[in-house]
Amino acid sequence: MQNSLLVNISKYAASHKTSPIENFVTEAFAWLLKNDESVRQAIYHLLQEKAVQKGLTIDSMAESEYIDTQVNFNGKFPDMLWESIDRDFCVIFEHKIWSELHHKQLSNYREFAEKSLKKRFLIVLITAHVGQHRQQPDIALCWYDIAKQIQAIESDNEKLNWIREEFIQLLESNGLINVSALNPLSIAYYQEAKNIDLQLYNICQRSIHNPWPLFTEEHSTLFASPPTHRNARGRIGLEFSSFADLNEEQTWQPALFCGFIVDGADHQIHDLLSTAPIAAVVLSVNKKLQSKVKEHGYYDQLVADISSTLPKGWRLSDRTALGNKANKWHPLIIYRDLTEFIATASTFEQQQETFFNQMAAIQRLFIDSESFTAFCCEMQKWNREDVA
Repeated sequence: MQNSLLVNISKYAASHKTSPIENFVTEAFAWLLKNDESVRQAIYHLLQEKAVQKGLTIDSMAESEYIDTQVNFNGKFPDMLWESIDRDFCVIFEHKIWSELHHKQLSNYREFAEKSLKKRFLIVLITAHVGQHRQQPDIALCWYDIAKQIQAIESDNEKLNWIREEFIQLLESNGLINVSALNPLSIAYYQEAKNIDLQLYNICQRSIHNPWPLFTEEHSTLFASPPTHRNARGRIGLEFSSFADLNEEQTWQPALFCGFIVDGADHQIHDLLSTAPIAAVVLSVNKKLQSKVKEHGYYDQLVADISSTLPKGWRLSDRTALGNKANKWHPLIIYRDLTEFIATASTFEQQQETFFNQMAAIQRLFIDSESFTAFCCEMQKWNREDVA
């Protein structure tokens, strides 16, 4: 591992499929351990304390800078490996943010270590909350345990204090420090909450054959294929694509998704899902057209047109303004809180009607915008030229 934080984290590029925050946290943590002796001592003392509670022993690690990330365990890659100064002992780290361990992930590490490392070792699992402590690690910690140790360090070194605080803010920005306890009311309504996704699915499924403006109104020629139902990657709803006879990547020239986003990970929109699902209309563009989105100004004009005509309660998020922090597959999102969206509709029929009426109104904003027509034509032109 190079001793450069920026070089190391640059290896993990975001894509429409992954968000590399676990790798970012790992590289930052490893860099701190390698370059900040006080942090190294603090974390060593924490591991030592936990080891004693388990009847385990840890060799002296505080002076060791032998720290590496993404070590190859025969095709399996634990997040971090910290070896003792004499290289006769090591700690194998697995880091999770909000994801779960893969099947037999820790036992695979243990099996490889027993056969190949030829040294004593312990496995340490660090997660967002204790509910993720599975598969019997030797030591299980949460990121707020790590933060607490670092925050307790007393130092007059302004540079090191700033670097430590930056790491703490990285943890905090991902909800890893002030992790809320279980709410008894949430537990009482757990089964009912699990049914929300199914209810949203039913609302969308029953609406497929409604008279959607994209197909029934005068300017609907841009979208010739029937809507398809989506219930994956954190969203539930209807996808209106430009063409019906091509695969998914080719059909997004562009596409409009109308529905609900219940998990913001794939779309990289945690900033929009603060506490609950959202109702959303999402403009999606396939990969080979993404470099052309901002050409000729049609997209920027579309954003301006939609912003000036949004109904009350709806908000607009132009993800292109976020640069590499955004999912480029979904540049424009029109959204509102689910509770506001449903409002006073209490029966299934009322909620289905509300869904159609509000989504149809947003569709009309798009098809009434000349810039949207120009944008779609431009995207489809680029696609035809690429195919030719």
